[in-house]
Amino acid sequence: MKFKYIVLLVFVVILVIIAIPVSNYIVKGKIEKGLANLPDHVSVETETISVDVTSGTVEFKDITISVNNKVSKKTDLTLSLNSVLIEDIDYIDFVFSNKLNIDEVALDGPQVTYYKAGKKKKPEGEYSISETPEVNIKVVKILNGRAQVLDQNNDSLLFAVKHFKLNITDVTHKPNIKHRIPVTFHDFDVIADSIQLNVGEFDRLYIADVHFKEHAAHFKDLHFKTKYTKKELSKRLKKEKDYFDLKLDSLRLEQIDFGYKNDSVFYFHTEKTKLHKLDLVVYRDKLVADDLTTKPLFSKVIRDLNFDLNLVDVVILDAKIKYEERVNHEGVPGEIYFTDFNANLTNVSNTYSEGEKTVIKTTSKFMDEAPLETDWEFDVNNIYDRFLFKADLGPFHAVNINQFLVPNLNVKFEGVLHQTYFTIDGTASHSSVDLKTKFDGLRVEVLRKDKHEKNKFLSAIANVFVPKTTNKGESSFSEAVRHDIERDKTKSIFNFIWLNIKEGLIHAKN
Repeated sequence: MKFKYIVLLVFVVILVIIAIPVSNYIVKGKIEKGLANLPDHVSVETETISVDVTSGTVEFKDITISVNNKVSKKTDLTLSLNSVLIEDIDYIDFVFSNKLNIDEVALDGPQVTYYKAGKKKKPEGEYSISETPEVNIKVVKILNGRAQVLDQNNDSLLFAVKHFKLNITDVTHKPNIKHRIPVTFHDFDVIADSIQLNVGEFDRLYIADVHFKEHAAHFKDLHFKTKYTKKELSKRLKKEKDYFDLKLDSLRLEQIDFGYKNDSVFYFHTEKTKLHKLDLVVYRDKLVADDLTTKPLFSKVIRDLNFDLNLVDVVILDAKIKYEERVNHEGVPGEIYFTDFNANLTNVSNTYSEGEKTVIKTTSKFMDEAPLETDWEFDVNNIYDRFLFKADLGPFHAVNINQFLVPNLNVKFEGVLHQTYFTIDGTASHSSVDLKTKFDGLRVEVLRKDKHEKNKFLSAIANVFVPKTTNKGESSFSEAVRHDIERDKTKSIFNFIWLNIKEGLIHAKN
């Protein structure tokens, strides 16, 4: 009897020894057959395939994948990888339950190029159920990645990331007719650097470093810049568009949540957003034809977003903002600027209930001299775009605004505005302003066209109508209350605020 058991044991061992390489061969053959029978527009080539059924491991080396457009036959996607390692595949579940359970998938050195052909139609109707099995992967790792998106028509660069690595946990794919996006995951960790992104036809965004982990993101050294020089941009434009140069030392987002509501509406939520050391230059060439399209106010822009946005608290620290404007070919553009700019924005959202408010509060130095505080609030649910804007400007020497007024309006001011504060109550079309100001020694010089000499006649007339001081009467402040100020809807909210300030200053009386 013992001899029979020994023979049986030897037979089983021999069978296992034979079965393992045979099984490896069969599984490898099925994989190769599957890769050979892909649709005509998909091509996969791999140098080697290694299979070990005892450990549940499959490894591909030197893979090249190409996907062509079914209609145009042009390349849509190319992907090359040094290796793909799939570890601990549960073959029993796969065979008997049509579930593919995997411990880990590791992709090394993926080089991705996607060719963008333009806007694609959003899928309509029911989502067709894939024939693929349910897939559950505990960990997906991508190392030494590189990616780019090119315009399919001219190969111009639309997006690029030089290096990235990615960890994702608990990845699940469940084919389901109710879900257009049948892939879910639990946590992720992304590190990337040297990112470029085209933003429209004229602008580009650069990001030096990104770390996005679970519910927090940190971006370092951001630079949003118009691709052309100011002069070259003006030559390319058919109607006016601002030149931008924005630098940001760091951007932090905390307690992030995003996804799809009911598998259809995208949402993005963050409790805290912090922008540190923002430096923004905006330049406008008024010699280019005006853009006469309607400019919506911020409340309408947020309200009309095609996704749910909820930024609970946004903080801007240690910023500088400069606006330049050219109105003629001679000389330099006029400029106004704000330094030591800090802001706190709460409830930047299109998800809150009617009656709640978005509030934007700022402090800064106007023209690097006058302390300025503003308080701006609106309700995005208000279809009339009702808003309230308050400002308090401290002591300011009028001569400091001449660098903007001389090139653009051909006038100079002298004197001191000791205090100016105003409240604007407006909608998308009209507003009222209540302005109070205290000034001293105010004089106006109207310049000749060459801007080098004073036009004595016009200056004398102007100064007849401009009071020199507010130290008259019962109040030391001049005040104006003006109603029904009409907005030019082809211009921005900042132009509307300026119209209100101008109306108040012109009509201010003791």
